[in-house]
Amino acid sequence: MSTRAIYEGLRTVEVPIPYEERAGDSKLHVVRDGTRFLQSIIWTSLAYNPSRLLAGHGLLCWIAAVGIATVLVATRLRGIAYLGPFGVASVFVAVVLGIAGVDLFGLGTAFNYMVSLFHRRPVRQGLFGHPLFRVPLDRHFWWMGLLLTVAGVALGLASLSLGLNGWPIERLWLYLLAGVMCILVGLQLVLFWVIMRVLGELSQREIRTAADLRVTA
Repeated sequence: MSTRAIYEGLRTVEVPIPYEERAGDSKLHVVRDGTRFLQSIIWTSLAYNPSRLLAGHGLLCWIAAVGIATVLVATRLRGIAYLGPFGVASVFVAVVLGIAGVDLFGLGTAFNYMVSLFHRRPVRQGLFGHPLFRVPLDRHFWWMGLLLTVAGVALGLASLSLGLNGWPIERLWLYLLAGVMCILVGLQLVLFWVIMRVLGELSQREIRTAADLRVTA
């Protein structure tokens, strides 16, 4: 109830209630009831501001993926083309975290538009509870996605050209992997941009219709 009151912007007042200490053992169970309370908080957050939960985890995934990718690029620039078991595992983790991060971030932002449709009010809440940019970041997904897609295709073509000129796969694998990542992430951003533009138009249509009905009434 407290979590819902916070998201609804309701004022709360503390009223002292005298009571005597209860005799006997508490009926609350730490694990069972604590898990139930945590689930209630998570589902309430998803119902009012899903971007904070989903996009927040997506951002953490991206930070971790960028950190691993930075180490891999630095290793490759030092001339090391061979990866051991831990290096291969790091590449796998970086790819999964990178794609999952974009999915979670885009899904959280798109869910915020769905929530605004249900509550019939504009999207005001975001990852940090208030907008950080004058123009929402999701409005830029289209050109960011196109730029990443073009960069991925360019990396693929450059890798093909270098391979035809005698470069072994040991020297090209990182560029090919980076190209695939750029293309996949770019396409995801463009698709999320299309989804959010449709949801944004539907939410504004509801708001404009309600405003017109109030004026005519």
